[in-house]
Amino acid sequence: MVATARDGQARKEDQHEQVIATAAIGALLIPLAGCGNTTTSSGKTELTVWSWDASIDRAAKSFMKANPDITVKVSNVGSTEETYTALNNAAQAGSGLPDVTLIEYLAIPQFVHSDTLMDLSKVYNTAKLKDTFTPGTWNSVNINGGLYAMPADSGPMAYFYDKDVFDKAGISEPPTTWDEFYEDAKKIRATGSYITSDSGDAGLFNAMMWAMGGHAYKLNDDKLTINIAKDKGAQRFMDLWQKMRDEDLIDVHTKTWTDDWMKSLGDGSIASLISGAWMANNLLQGVPQATGKFRVALLPTIDGTPINGEYGGSGLAITKKIPDGKLDAAKKFVEYVTTNDEGIDARVSNGSFPATTKTLNQKDFLAKTTLRNTDGSDNEFFGGQKYNEIFSQAAKDVTGKWEFLPFEPYARSVYNDNMGSFFAGKTSFRTAADNWQKALKDYAKDQGFTVQ
Repeated sequence: MVATARDGQARKEDQHEQVIATAAIGALLIPLAGCGNTTTSSGKTELTVWSWDASIDRAAKSFMKANPDITVKVSNVGSTEETYTALNNAAQAGSGLPDVTLIEYLAIPQFVHSDTLMDLSKVYNTAKLKDTFTPGTWNSVNINGGLYAMPADSGPMAYFYDKDVFDKAGISEPPTTWDEFYEDAKKIRATGSYITSDSGDAGLFNAMMWAMGGHAYKLNDDKLTINIAKDKGAQRFMDLWQKMRDEDLIDVHTKTWTDDWMKSLGDGSIASLISGAWMANNLLQGVPQATGKFRVALLPTIDGTPINGEYGGSGLAITKKIPDGKLDAAKKFVEYVTTNDEGIDARVSNGSFPATTKTLNQKDFLAKTTLRNTDGSDNEFFGGQKYNEIFSQAAKDVTGKWEFLPFEPYARSVYNDNMGSFFAGKTSFRTAADNWQKALKDYAKDQGFTVQ
């Protein structure tokens, strides 16, 4: 994808969807003794929340109407990377942490390892929560037996394609396997377009490993396994991309999220992209000239057997040093945003893709054929297709067998230092991946991990 899960979530624009989601789960709360209130001069409990996603602020306003005794102050401290830097700095300083923070699934292990996040299994009944969320998101917030965030949104991978270009190439249906994807790429290249682009995206690499059945990372206490070189999912992806790179079937020059990338998607030079479900609104806002041309499909698979991965997504975490007097209010807020009908609707109706199974199965949600323009009007960007039917199935196909590195943001920051040589045509993908793996293992050892 695309999208840089870096964050596609931060780039989401408004989307109009009427959603009836999972009912409030007050019964799932486990009462904690001795939790008083930390109040302002007005007598209200005040929560500080960090989020780069504006939909959290909208949900907070809805929450405060329902809970007038709690004030929620949402602050945008910058991009996802800047948020994580600020969290690290505050944790090391011992002060300045927010009470609640939005955090990408990919970054949760890092902050679990640094002991920054509260284990929410101590305040929620996780046994009853498990079926509330999709398997991919639930797995991403459960680490080493603890629950370190509540899933707020998700990014099941999907295939977005320009039907006009596919028709021009004589392709009547989107590819269902990667072999078909490769054959379609040759037909589309013959028309002068590329089937997709990738100039070096660590998020896409990991998402494709996941979607191809990979599991390259595993952490057990401080024992860390990094096995990109021999991981079956990684090998499948690298072999496919190597073949397509060698045959000039992928645009490796146009960088994701640039004006040139948007223009290429708009004029059909890039005919499709692999991304998270949240990409729908990004296309509407970034490529309005493609309205009516694009469609969505399930991601191709190895042999037609359903399997998928996640690309992006985030949860709400409570920081470990939250004052006891604020904990009840923080629990209510996190619960409201992630499991309450109104809280979910406040976000989903404005562009977030849900993580709750009930929302994904709701009839009105599945029947949607329009996105929302910035002026509030409806737009049939996908030509009247019931796109959420595809996204909902994509979420169900996600395998839960995936772990992120406990320093995933760092790993992605050095991806192109090693993988760039492949995209530049100087080395093989596997050689570049070996170099990346070595860099990750060296870094892990420096951080005190026992590396396998």
